[in-house]
Amino acid sequence: MTPLLPYLKFVHFCALLVWCAGLFALPALLSLYGRCANREERVRVVAATRFTYVALASPAAVLAVVSGTAMIHATGSYGGWMLAKLTLVTGMVFFHALCAKLVLVLQRNPEAIGSGWLLATALVPLLLVPGVLAMVLWQPRFGGG
Repeated sequence: MTPLLPYLKFVHFCALLVWCAGLFALPALLSLYGRCANREERVRVVAATRFTYVALASPAAVLAVVSGTAMIHATGSYGGWMLAKLTLVTGMVFFHALCAKLVLVLQRNPEAIGSGWLLATALVPLLLVPGVLAMVLWQPRFGGG
């Protein structure tokens, strides 16, 4: 699997770019639900949100997790920093699932959650994504070992 590692890294990197972009875009799109002036505008926002979630962010998330898992095993990266990184990635997965729930709730009732609160959810990936990047780049040592 070692000769394939550069390709695996490329796939992982590209999938992460799309997934992270989706995690940043979804709160902004969701915040538009309550601001739509008419039905036509709401239909466009709903379509854009569903497309971002279903066609872009979700497949990219699956590809990022699968390729990342393959890279862990291919490189033998089982250190403490990897556990910390995977904890942050788990947070990204939970945030992704929260966005799915918000899509469903707001489709039924566009004013169920204020747009300010929805925009505030953008802070979650703003903390998680750089945290994951920091773990990968610095690979800090934990536990004094």
